Amino acid sequence: MSGKLLGLQRRLIKVERILTDFAKMREPVGCNCRESTVADEGNPDEFETEMNRRCPVHFFRRLGMIVHVQHIGRASAESAKLDALLKTYRAGQSPKERRLSRLRQVGLELKHRAEES
Repeated sequence: MSGKLLGLQRRLIKVERILTDFAKMREPVGCNCRESTVADEGNPDEFETEMNRRCPVHFFRRLGMIVHVQHIGRASAESAKLDALLKTYRAGQSPKERRLSRLRQVGLELKHRAEES
């Protein structure tokens, strides 16, 4: 029995790898999510603008890796504002909204794949 489970586990890992590679190759059309975003304490309004944009595909825009630029020796209202914005972004959406966003993305990928066939 354990041999069958081990074989099943290997096949599942292979399928997961294939699906992951497929998803990486196919970026949804119209997606404006980012791989990285700079959050500069000297200009929190720029980060706020990026944060408030919505992705037409995922609805919650992913900002990728956030590079937080801090200015040593300068505590200001701007740095407090940026800290609050980062906290808000990291809190993100509710788990239900995140699941819906992921389901929409998978649905779009499946629909696109069906159209190609």
